[in-house]
Amino acid sequence: MTETNWQPVADALGHLYAGPTAEQHAIADELMFPLVPGTPTPVAAALLRAHLAKPLRLQEYPPIDEPEYDYLTRVADETNLQVPALEEIGSRDLLNAWLEVAWARRTVHHLERLRPEVGDVAVTVRRRKPEEDRYGQISSISLNGQLNFRGGLGRRAWPHAVKHLAKVGDADHGELLAKAREEVSTEDRHPERVTNRELALLDNWKVPRRSSLADCRALQEALDNATAERPMQVVLENHPALLTNAVTGNHGTWVRPQVRLGDQYVSDFLIASQTSAGLRWHLVELECPTARLTNVGNQRESPTLRHAIEQIQDWREWLKTNLLAAREKLPGITLDARGLIILGREDGMDSAREIRDRRSANDRIEIRTYDWLLRAARRADSMAWGLLDEETGDLHQDW
Repeated sequence: MTETNWQPVADALGHLYAGPTAEQHAIADELMFPLVPGTPTPVAAALLRAHLAKPLRLQEYPPIDEPEYDYLTRVADETNLQVPALEEIGSRDLLNAWLEVAWARRTVHHLERLRPEVGDVAVTVRRRKPEEDRYGQISSISLNGQLNFRGGLGRRAWPHAVKHLAKVGDADHGELLAKAREEVSTEDRHPERVTNRELALLDNWKVPRRSSLADCRALQEALDNATAERPMQVVLENHPALLTNAVTGNHGTWVRPQVRLGDQYVSDFLIASQTSAGLRWHLVELECPTARLTNVGNQRESPTLRHAIEQIQDWREWLKTNLLAAREKLPGITLDARGLIILGREDGMDSAREIRDRRSANDRIEIRTYDWLLRAARRADSMAWGLLDEETGDLHQDW
């Protein structure tokens, strides 16, 4: 369990060194064993166990050594906690109890120093040579006092290890938050390996089948009559299976329409497809089916195509600075998610082959026509690779 408020965590830890509990006092009275007032709770428990060790035949702990005791005193000294001498402790069970108290006092001290809140950015030091700073945005606080950072991967830190905390609203918060997000994206070497819990976030958009004859006929009819982008958006929203044959999703395909990216951008579609190599995302931008890919005169990118390319580049820029937030709704998405532009009709005079190849190689943006999409949708074999993967060979790199 975790908390979003540091105070209840500090209060609970503080009870460990507030003195014996009422139950411990009651047991001590029954045993006629005196508990000194103010004895920390874990220490009182260890003393009672030691008193009962012989009659209850409890486990005997091996004797402690000086390095263990030295570590205890080092932690205790940080909060001026007075611990017994080595010979007075006598057992590792009692030493562990004192160490639990020392850790709790130190943790509470630093929680009170930092007063951490969700959204703050903590700066810690990675103990390597040379030392380097690490950055983490707080997502919650564990009951033992550890600060948990956004991005998963076991990213967390003890409060005493935090050398600086940037509160939301501090002048350096934005800069340090960007570093924290960059660190997460750098350390997550396999974002495609999502959990079942993360996949469950996409349940509403899972497409359970490949495209059918009805889907294909609906696309053909829209294509025959449409003179703008909107009818194509509508038919694909109503028949999301039309997009599934474009990509390979042996273990599932999800099609999300009109995904809002921050306040500025809305993607036409985002497609997620899962294979044994993991989850991959595709950023889909639709344009008018009657638009050209190239200019009539110079065969360069048409204004419509340039706009579509800029859209995908804008989405990637947004992901670059908002990756963690994006992954809360789009698990496993990456900064270089492949782009797919669907624009125009197939025309030998408007093939834009060189442009397609260049954009594919340099920008991971694939440019295809609506006729191509219809051809992909007509592939009925559910075990076949997606047409886009067959053409690009991208999936070979993941297997």
